[in-house]
Amino acid sequence: MNPPTSLTSTHHADLRRKVVTVIWSLRIVACVYTAWVFWLIVRPLRRTPDFLERLGNYWQRDMSAAQDWQIWSVVALDLALWSLLPVAIACWWLASQHLLRDMSLNTTSSTWLRRGAWLGLTCTVLSILTRPFISYLYTLHLSANAQLWLWNINPNDLLGLLICGVLLMLSYLMAWMAEIAEENKAFV
Repeated sequence: MNPPTSLTSTHHADLRRKVVTVIWSLRIVACVYTAWVFWLIVRPLRRTPDFLERLGNYWQRDMSAAQDWQIWSVVALDLALWSLLPVAIACWWLASQHLLRDMSLNTTSSTWLRRGAWLGLTCTVLSILTRPFISYLYTLHLSANAQLWLWNINPNDLLGLLICGVLLMLSYLMAWMAEIAEENKAFV
């Protein structure tokens, strides 16, 4: 049988250091990802003719007559969806802040984690649902039979849904474990 370790033992100090490292790594990756997605959204505004030429080659359509309002509409729609992402990241940041503060599972961390997971799920689902509308907006200047209404789901969409689903499950588990811990305190 292993002897019980105190909270100040080197074992717990090593675990705490690992948890802090993972949390800060995830925070940095989340911020980089948010900036990267923003950059990809506004990219069509920088070199619009080049972007439209590549898009036209991909869709096998003449996109040279696309109007500025079409590009701006797509960018505005994407930015509206993107605005959920920083809010989700802020919720996850607050959840990890509460976790780092006392290194215990509590309902406050669970609540912020759950809010972030729901926002992430909402952002991903809305992104998937609006994708056909984006191809339609880009091709709106074409004749009716040449306009596109493309629906595509990428592997990264499924990965986003999976990650947010796991975070949601973890938030519910954290709340449940916090309740069990409170019940056990009453017995001790």
